[in-house]
Amino acid sequence: MIIWINGAFGAGKTTLAEELGRRLPQAVLFDPEYVGNLLRHWVPVPTGDFQDLPSWRELVVATALSLRK
Repeated sequence: MIIWINGAFGAGKTTLAEELGRRLPQAVLFDPEYVGNLLRHWVPVPTGDFQDLPSWRELVVATALSLRK
């Protein structure tokens, strides 16, 4: 099962994810921002927001599915 937490900055996503991780010991916490930060090193981000990059969207899904395995 993948639980995707989405919301505005400062809404408590990280706090909620950490609490779920505490309650679900087999859970793997994955923050897609790490993928975006890596992409910034290799790919120009014209808008300044890595979430606008098609490669970010593809890699986030691929990484989440890989971690699920």
